[in-house]
Amino acid sequence: MKLSFILVLIGGVLGVACDDILEDSRLTTTELLRKYGYPAETHIVTTNDGYMLELHRIPNPGGQVAFLMHGMLSSSADWILMGPNVGLGYMLHDLGYDVWMGNARGNRYSRRHTNLNPNLSAFWAFSWHEIGVSDLPANIDYIVQHTGRSQIHYIGHSQGTTVFWVMASEVPQYNSRILSMQALAPAAYMHHTRSPYVNGLVMWLTSTTMALQVMGVHDFAPTDQMNRVGGQDQCRDGAPTQSMCYNEIFLLAGYNSAELNTTMLPVINGHSPAGASTRQMIHFGQVTRHRIFRQYDHGPAMNQIIYGQLVPPLYNLHLISSPVFLYHSFNDWLAAPEDVDLLHRRLPNVRVKHLVSMMEFNHLDFVWAINQRTLLHEHVIRNMRAMEN
Repeated sequence: MKLSFILVLIGGVLGVACDDILEDSRLTTTELLRKYGYPAETHIVTTNDGYMLELHRIPNPGGQVAFLMHGMLSSSADWILMGPNVGLGYMLHDLGYDVWMGNARGNRYSRRHTNLNPNLSAFWAFSWHEIGVSDLPANIDYIVQHTGRSQIHYIGHSQGTTVFWVMASEVPQYNSRILSMQALAPAAYMHHTRSPYVNGLVMWLTSTTMALQVMGVHDFAPTDQMNRVGGQDQCRDGAPTQSMCYNEIFLLAGYNSAELNTTMLPVINGHSPAGASTRQMIHFGQVTRHRIFRQYDHGPAMNQIIYGQLVPPLYNLHLISSPVFLYHSFNDWLAAPEDVDLLHRRLPNVRVKHLVSMMEFNHLDFVWAINQRTLLHEHVIRNMRAMEN
């Protein structure tokens, strides 16, 4: 049996035909939606500090609003790139939700500013703190005004949960806008991370920070055309180098070959990494090293100028009054069960803490797994519906 025929069969079962793989790796979020027969809108939201963010919508006017926020180095595409039979964005729209998908400042869809050029270091002077205190409120204000809905469901993955903890503690009036917070692979405390990539960053955090500053490297660039083509060639089914592609994912997120659709690796590589500031990664490294959830550490002198104290302030999680639903997994190498337990104890209004039933489920399975609908999404939808009654 020819390999191409086998791939067509696999693609059809898992939601995206093999002939579409290379095309899907090149399409934008809205182009993917339209290709698969879904309506798509692009909205531009400007933050209070001038960043122009793309907000992607799968419209269901009048429907209950679901706002989805991606993780580190990702984009709105995470919620749909695995195809209509798998992606959470499609599922929510099919159930009648008005789906809005955010893009953090600095990713491929949000690299514009009213005054600053992305080639300037000043454009990149932010971590995920600014995404929490500026990007999320701007998006939520826009969605509420546009839809007339006073409350929305918030669904975040990884850094998409981190920025929510920042917003809900630093700008606590936004808690009243949240009907439910669905936190997938919640990231705040990272005492027990097992990823060698993160642990390597933590070990060499000071020297890495200094080296990036000296070299003038302020951002992680999104996948360009050359890397996209390289990913298509090296990560496709049948390529001798494909194992390198999925082992990179496993070394970051945890090993789970059963839930990774390797046929879709070129699509994943076409959309991720989607870009971010180096400060975002450094901030996570600081949280991991110091075993505390607090604002960005600029060094004692700058901390004194910015914060009025030598060390960064803690995030006061007790101010988060939104109803929170935590979804975590045993094999998550970034959001370890012990750290999710600590977060659970610190949050005052956790309604559910759900452990995914598959022991091997990893950090990126929350958005890319083959069976994410039955293992995860059905539980999320059930809890969302309960908050609407």
